[in-house]
Amino acid sequence: MNVLVDGTISSPLGFKSNGLCCGIRSSKPDLALIYSIVPAQAVGMFTRNRVKAAPVLICQRHLRRRAAQVIVANSGNANCCTGERGMRDARQVVAAVARQLRVAKQLVLPASTGVIGKYLPVEKILAGVPALATGLNFDRAAETARAIMTTDRFPKQLAVELKIGGKRVVIGAVAKGAGMICPDMATMLCFITTDVKITAAALRAALRAAVADSFNCISVDGDMSTNDAAIILANGLADNRLLTEQNVGFKQFTAALRHVCTVLAKQMVEDGEGATKIIEIRVEGAKTPAEAKRACRQMANSPLIKTMIAGENPNWGRIPAAIGAAGVNFAEKNLEIVLQGQTVYARQQPLLKDYAAMHQKLKTKEVQITVRLRRGNCAHRMWASDFTQEYVRINTEYN
Repeated sequence: MNVLVDGTISSPLGFKSNGLCCGIRSSKPDLALIYSIVPAQAVGMFTRNRVKAAPVLICQRHLRRRAAQVIVANSGNANCCTGERGMRDARQVVAAVARQLRVAKQLVLPASTGVIGKYLPVEKILAGVPALATGLNFDRAAETARAIMTTDRFPKQLAVELKIGGKRVVIGAVAKGAGMICPDMATMLCFITTDVKITAAALRAALRAAVADSFNCISVDGDMSTNDAAIILANGLADNRLLTEQNVGFKQFTAALRHVCTVLAKQMVEDGEGATKIIEIRVEGAKTPAEAKRACRQMANSPLIKTMIAGENPNWGRIPAAIGAAGVNFAEKNLEIVLQGQTVYARQQPLLKDYAAMHQKLKTKEVQITVRLRRGNCAHRMWASDFTQEYVRINTEYN
């Protein structure tokens, strides 16, 4: 597998895209389109929040056919908590895009991100659709990436290539996400394109595996959004032998997809609202995978740990306090806490002597926390951002 220099959503064969400003966010790009020149296999994963935005509900219905050709996404407005009107508005956008591109409405997948509880300015979107569609091209990925951003500080896109059965296969992706990020999924949109030829069942299995180890392993603020979507389109233009879950190439493809998703997930943490650091949290020695995950999440979502890291403060006692509140059964005498590669607690003994030296170690951009429970052989890893005053400022002003 090779990472492509300047790889984008349009790096796989047959994918055009575009982005422009239709007026939802004043002068900023706010409307994006991704288009496969042929219908594609398609699957998606979405928020588990019981409050779901209109575009999420429509996507879930359209994807029952496991096929799509177009993704249309707007930023600046989530079209959530908008009732039947919100559903009508989203359907209007889908219908307009379908007419413009002469595809079936069921092959169009809508997505929205932004403020919750405001009606979609559908007239502005409909007015922008013709220019959006006619401007589709293979070199408009940068505009696409910017058009789906909300509080993001930088666009997130990536592409990799690999050989499957002697054929060159490419995976491209674009994503956004900076706040309201917590498993399962996050306030994130991730659109993935690939030219691999693959069954819908295998595509779904690959996406589920990739998301489990990436987008479901990050936390910025512990809040789950209403609009999360990770969608992949596979148009088959690489002309490889059809991939199934039983093919040797399936493992290669899944590993490459996992890499793409993990890179983008870590970029979301890096770009977390007000974030200055990435915290890698690992729990080892749990009895079950569920226990390891629960302990990881407790730390990743802990405001005390996140502010400790933001302040480069060696107040490591917040770590065992969070673990003890995670609902995981372990013996404290077996607990070991490792901060920045140094054991600070073990055998019920505080071991950190030089707090000034640890303060210096915490000045790095990436911080590692490892917790050993010595209860079993299961482990889990997550990435989280720190909490800063800038996060509070952004979210007190966001509307």
